[in-house]
Amino acid sequence: MGDIMSKSYLKRLVLSVFLGLFLVCLFSGPDAFSQTEITPKSGINAEKAKAKKQTQEKISEEIEVLEKKEAKLKDELEKTKISGQQEKFEELTKMLQDIKKQKAAKRSLLDKSITSIAIIFLGMILFVLLRLGVGKFETLITKQDVLREDELTLRVKTLSKLFNWIGGFVVFGLIIYMLLENLGISVAPLLAGAGIIGLAFGFGGQYLIRDLINGLFILIEGQYRISDVVKIGEYGGLVENINLRITTLRDLRGRIIIVPNGEIKTVVNYTKEYAQALLDIGVAYKENVDKVMDVIKQVGEEMRGDKYFGRLILGDLEMLGVDDFADSAVIIKFRMKTLPIRQWEVMREFRRRLKNRFDELGIEIPFPHRTMYWGSDKDNMWPKDLAEKFVSGKGE
Repeated sequence: MGDIMSKSYLKRLVLSVFLGLFLVCLFSGPDAFSQTEITPKSGINAEKAKAKKQTQEKISEEIEVLEKKEAKLKDELEKTKISGQQEKFEELTKMLQDIKKQKAAKRSLLDKSITSIAIIFLGMILFVLLRLGVGKFETLITKQDVLREDELTLRVKTLSKLFNWIGGFVVFGLIIYMLLENLGISVAPLLAGAGIIGLAFGFGGQYLIRDLINGLFILIEGQYRISDVVKIGEYGGLVENINLRITTLRDLRGRIIIVPNGEIKTVVNYTKEYAQALLDIGVAYKENVDKVMDVIKQVGEEMRGDKYFGRLILGDLEMLGVDDFADSAVIIKFRMKTLPIRQWEVMREFRRRLKNRFDELGIEIPFPHRTMYWGSDKDNMWPKDLAEKFVSGKGE
């Protein structure tokens, strides 16, 4: 598993590096190549070499001057921000953006490429550290020798998944911001444009907003957590992941079910705090129901004394009594309080033991059957009369 994950991260890293190079070539433009000269293999002119060196020194001096101006403008900008002079603040901000553009124009394509690759590589390292850190934290809080983790542990695990999801978006946004700054592209106008586009698509994105708000309340209220078994609408399964937008379930067939949080109206949580193993057992009408209920209680006491199942059951069997008169059976209902998510295991074992005990005692578990009523002798005379009439008519 670790080898697969490392290969996956390596592929992402290589793709990210190529993406960074593409962005550099896209935004740098043809002018960036003019500062890079191809050195001939032989016969280098000394004057050209000297001119090239002087040009590089001049560019370095200009960049140094621009950096000093930038630092000075930043100090003035902070002072203006504190004093509340809005017009001067906007003017200084514009000047600072112009200086950044001039600095980016002075730098060569190779310099921009190296810096962009370093930014992307740093971002990938942050992604890997974030994922490994969250995984290590979950491993530390996981209790190995328990049948069911406590509510606090499950809640913390759920929030750690959310932190991993939000942290990924933050790192991605930081990488994009640093790449744009490295290429001399001002982020402020882009953010303003994004605000206008967001307003234009506001009505179309209302479902996304609804998903995020509903997901936030699900996590704050702790309606369900990682490793809970829930039913959402017509779908049910084990909760594998939750974030602000979607909930991921896995059913018994191993299928992944993704539910947008905005579509969740009602949730049935089968595994919060405790569970009840509720059973309906049918016996034949000829059986003594009091005797049958005593047998059921005895099986319940045996399971309570079992070394393994006794840890899963939290209380004595609660006999609810005769619940229904069905077509072929008398239905007896009872239940046992169990640890969360362990009720199905207890129910399966109880049915196995009860079936064997009923077989030993000769208690009948009925199956659906029908009794055919053919009527009285008088009612059955018409076929005979019809046959006699047919024979007599044929003889004539």
